[in-house]
Amino acid sequence: MLKGNDQKIYFDGELLSTLTKAEAKITMNYEEIETCGTYATNYEYTGYSIEGVITRKKTDSRVLAKVHQAIVNGNMPKFVITGVNISVDGKNESATIQDAQITEIALLNAEAKTVVEEEIPFNASQFKVTSFA
Repeated sequence: MLKGNDQKIYFDGELLSTLTKAEAKITMNYEEIETCGTYATNYEYTGYSIEGVITRKKTDSRVLAKVHQAIVNGNMPKFVITGVNISVDGKNESATIQDAQITEIALLNAEAKTVVEEEIPFNASQFKVTSFA
């Protein structure tokens, strides 16, 4: 059984050691096809999009530092995000998301008597599944 506790996320090759949650999903896009002679609606696959969010306990400004100048000058960097899940029974699932771009970043985020959490939403155009459980 795969568990979230066994998941490791690498952001541009650096382990996010304070990771609390990670999700990346592929949404398949379809166009509706209406044809004469049937009451059914058919669908034709037209591509996909990738979106996700990484949540971590904030211990540094690593992510903000990577995009700070890019936000101002318009030259947005692309990142590689790799997720690896190796269970105690030897099952292994891993995927790499390429050309990821951060879509939102918090400049200020504070709440009394809590550890600051940072959400890093992103989109991407490429992915590669490197192992299946």
